[in-house]
Amino acid sequence: MPKEDKYIIWPCYIDSSLSRNDGRKISKDKAVSKPSIEEIVNAAKKLGFDAIIEDKKYPRLWFEQTKRVVIPKGVKKREILYKLAEEINRSRQKVK
Repeated sequence: MPKEDKYIIWPCYIDSSLSRNDGRKISKDKAVSKPSIEEIVNAAKKLGFDAIIEDKKYPRLWFEQTKRVVIPKGVKKREILYKLAEEINRSRQKVK
């Protein structure tokens, strides 16, 4: 998949425990606390996206072992981030 045809989703993009400077892309009230890579992939698949996990390091946190999710482009990236966070919140509420 060429780079232009995909979105890269790092867990920090939707992590409410991080600041915008640390990489959060959506508002705190819509974000989720410490999302796991598995939660993001499961949410993406529930939303109908073909999600792939890649073992890469987030540039701002190069010293930490992280992974990212690759999703084919469709709607706007910010909309995808909001939908992923919403789906993760929904799945966490079902578990409780």
